[in-house]
Amino acid sequence: MIKYVLILHLCSLITGTCPSNQTLGYEFDDHYTCVNAGYQQSFISFNSLDPKEINNSKLHVRFECREIRIEKI
Repeated sequence: MIKYVLILHLCSLITGTCPSNQTLGYEFDDHYTCVNAGYQQSFISFNSLDPKEINNSKLHVRFECREIRIEKI
């Protein structure tokens, strides 16, 4: 069985790196649902940041939906 987990990355356009990531602990049954949640959670995370820090570091949130295989027991 395949599930998807959502991972958010906080990235800087200045450094070109994404030093911070967060796995939210949600599992999704399909890619569509995971991506939909990714946009929603990215928006929430981005709006929780300090606008000055966003501007100074040129921050943005990137996300991925990573496939995981779960074995039925």
